[in-house]
Amino acid sequence: MEETPASLDLAFDWVKNVLIEQSHVADALETKATTLFSVATVILGLGISAGVLSLHGVHLSLQSLVFGGLTFSSYAFVIGFAIAALRLRRYETLDNPIVIRKWFWDLKPTQFKIELLTHLEDSYTKNEAILTDKASATRWLVVATAAEMMFLVIALVLTL
Repeated sequence: MEETPASLDLAFDWVKNVLIEQSHVADALETKATTLFSVATVILGLGISAGVLSLHGVHLSLQSLVFGGLTFSSYAFVIGFAIAALRLRRYETLDNPIVIRKWFWDLKPTQFKIELLTHLEDSYTKNEAILTDKASATRWLVVATAAEMMFLVIALVLTL
Protein backbone atom coordinates (compact mmCIF):
# COMPACT_ATOMS: atom_id res chain seq x y z
CA MET A 1 0.00 0.00 0.00
CA GLU A 2 1.42 3.37 -1.06
CA GLU A 3 1.56 6.17 1.49
CA THR A 4 0.00 9.46 0.52
CA PRO A 5 1.53 12.75 1.60
CA ALA A 6 -0.18 14.84 4.24
CA SER A 7 -2.85 17.16 3.00
CA LEU A 8 -1.67 20.63 1.98
CA ASP A 9 -4.94 21.93 3.37
CA LEU A 10 -3.95 20.67 6.80
CA ALA A 11 -0.53 22.35 6.54
CA PHE A 12 -2.12 25.60 5.34
CA ASP A 13 -4.62 25.66 8.22
CA TRP A 14 -1.91 24.91 10.76
CA VAL A 15 0.43 27.65 9.52
CA LYS A 16 -2.42 30.14 9.28
CA ASN A 17 -3.32 29.43 12.92
CA VAL A 18 0.32 29.82 13.95
CA LEU A 19 0.42 33.27 12.29
CA ILE A 20 -2.71 34.26 14.18
CA GLU A 21 -1.11 33.05 17.43
CA GLN A 22 2.00 35.14 16.67
CA SER A 23 -0.23 38.18 16.36
CA HIS A 24 -1.73 37.43 19.80
CA VAL A 25 1.76 37.13 21.31
CA ALA A 26 2.71 40.50 19.79
CA ASP A 27 -0.45 42.06 21.29
CA ALA A 28 0.39 40.61 24.72
CA LEU A 29 3.96 41.95 24.59
CA GLU A 30 2.71 45.38 23.60
CA THR A 31 0.20 45.35 26.47
CA LYS A 32 2.98 44.47 28.92
CA ALA A 33 5.21 47.21 27.52
CA THR A 34 2.42 49.79 27.80
CA THR A 35 1.70 48.74 31.38
CA LEU A 36 5.37 48.93 32.36
CA PHE A 37 5.73 52.35 30.76
CA SER A 38 2.67 53.54 32.68
CA VAL A 39 4.03 52.17 35.95
CA ALA A 40 7.41 53.82 35.36
CA THR A 41 5.70 57.14 34.64
CA VAL A 42 3.65 56.90 37.84
CA ILE A 43 6.81 56.07 39.81
CA LEU A 44 8.53 59.14 38.42
CA GLY A 45 5.46 61.27 39.18
CA LEU A 46 5.35 60.02 42.75
CA GLY A 47 9.02 60.87 43.20
CA ILE A 48 8.48 64.37 41.89
CA SER A 49 5.34 64.83 44.00
CA ALA A 50 7.17 63.70 47.12
CA GLY A 51 9.86 66.28 46.43
CA VAL A 52 12.56 63.63 46.20
CA LEU A 53 13.25 64.30 42.53
CA SER A 54 13.24 68.08 42.57
CA LEU A 55 15.93 70.59 43.34
CA HIS A 56 13.59 72.38 45.74
CA GLY A 57 13.44 69.60 48.35
CA VAL A 58 14.20 70.52 51.93
CA HIS A 59 16.61 67.73 52.90
CA LEU A 60 18.51 67.14 49.68
CA SER A 61 21.95 65.66 50.06
CA LEU A 62 24.50 64.94 47.37
CA GLN A 63 23.67 61.24 47.53
CA SER A 64 19.94 61.86 47.12
CA LEU A 65 20.69 64.13 44.13
CA VAL A 66 22.82 61.38 42.58
CA PHE A 67 20.11 58.77 43.06
CA GLY A 68 17.50 61.23 41.82
CA GLY A 69 19.58 61.68 38.69
CA LEU A 70 19.87 57.90 38.34
CA THR A 71 16.09 57.68 38.64
CA PHE A 72 15.66 60.13 35.75
CA SER A 73 18.32 58.28 33.75
CA SER A 74 16.51 54.99 34.30
CA TYR A 75 13.31 56.61 33.10
CA ALA A 76 15.11 57.66 29.92
CA PHE A 77 15.95 53.98 29.36
CA VAL A 78 12.32 53.10 30.07
CA ILE A 79 11.25 55.47 27.32
CA GLY A 80 13.76 53.98 24.87
CA PHE A 81 12.80 50.38 25.57
CA ALA A 82 9.09 51.23 25.45
CA ILE A 83 9.56 52.79 22.03
CA ALA A 84 11.49 49.70 20.88
CA ALA A 85 8.78 47.36 22.19
CA LEU A 86 5.88 49.38 20.78
CA ARG A 87 7.44 50.32 17.45
CA LEU A 88 5.05 49.55 14.62
CA ARG A 89 6.12 46.64 12.48
CA ARG A 90 4.43 44.94 9.59
CA TYR A 91 3.36 41.46 10.59
CA GLU A 92 3.15 39.00 7.78
CA THR A 93 -0.12 37.17 7.31
CA LEU A 94 -1.83 36.26 4.07
CA ASP A 95 -0.47 37.96 1.01
CA ASN A 96 -2.16 40.62 -1.07
CA PRO A 97 -5.53 39.26 -2.28
CA ILE A 98 -4.70 40.35 -5.82
CA VAL A 99 -1.60 38.16 -5.85
CA ILE A 100 -3.54 35.27 -4.35
CA ARG A 101 -6.22 35.69 -7.01
CA LYS A 102 -3.51 35.63 -9.70
CA TRP A 103 -2.00 32.47 -8.22
CA PHE A 104 -5.45 30.93 -7.96
CA TRP A 105 -6.24 31.42 -11.64
CA ASP A 106 -2.75 30.96 -13.11
CA LEU A 107 -1.55 27.93 -11.15
CA LYS A 108 -2.76 24.40 -10.84
CA PRO A 109 -4.48 23.72 -7.50
CA THR A 110 -1.53 21.85 -6.00
CA GLN A 111 0.96 24.50 -7.14
CA PHE A 112 -1.30 27.23 -5.75
CA LYS A 113 -1.33 25.54 -2.35
CA ILE A 114 2.45 25.12 -2.44
CA GLU A 115 2.99 28.82 -3.29
CA LEU A 116 0.61 29.90 -0.56
CA LEU A 117 2.17 27.58 2.01
CA THR A 118 5.66 28.81 1.10
CA HIS A 119 4.51 32.40 1.58
CA LEU A 120 3.05 31.54 4.98
CA GLU A 121 6.26 29.77 6.06
CA ASP A 122 8.30 32.84 5.10
CA SER A 123 5.84 35.02 7.00
CA TYR A 124 6.26 32.86 10.09
CA THR A 125 10.04 33.27 9.97
CA LYS A 126 9.81 37.07 9.58
CA ASN A 127 7.28 37.33 12.42
CA GLU A 128 9.46 35.28 14.77
CA ALA A 129 12.32 37.77 14.30
CA ILE A 130 9.96 40.65 15.07
CA LEU A 131 8.60 38.90 18.17
CA THR A 132 12.11 38.16 19.41
CA ASP A 133 13.02 41.86 19.17
CA LYS A 134 9.77 42.89 20.88
CA ALA A 135 10.29 40.37 23.70
CA SER A 136 13.88 41.51 24.24
CA ALA A 137 12.84 45.17 24.47
CA THR A 138 10.08 44.24 26.93
CA ARG A 139 12.53 42.30 29.12
CA TRP A 140 14.89 45.30 29.24
CA LEU A 141 11.91 47.53 29.97
CA VAL A 142 11.25 45.43 33.09
CA VAL A 143 14.88 45.90 34.17
CA ALA A 144 14.82 49.66 33.55
CA THR A 145 11.54 50.05 35.46
CA ALA A 146 12.90 48.04 38.41
CA ALA A 147 16.10 50.13 38.41
CA GLU A 148 14.05 53.33 38.37
CA MET A 149 12.01 52.16 41.35
CA MET A 150 15.12 51.06 43.25
CA PHE A 151 16.89 54.40 42.66
CA LEU A 152 13.79 56.31 43.74
CA VAL A 153 13.48 54.30 46.96
CA ILE A 154 17.18 54.91 47.74
CA ALA A 155 16.77 58.64 47.05
CA LEU A 156 13.70 58.71 49.29
CA VAL A 157 15.53 56.92 52.11
CA LEU A 158 18.46 59.34 51.80
CA THR A 159 16.17 62.37 52.10
CA LEU A 160 14.57 61.13 55.32
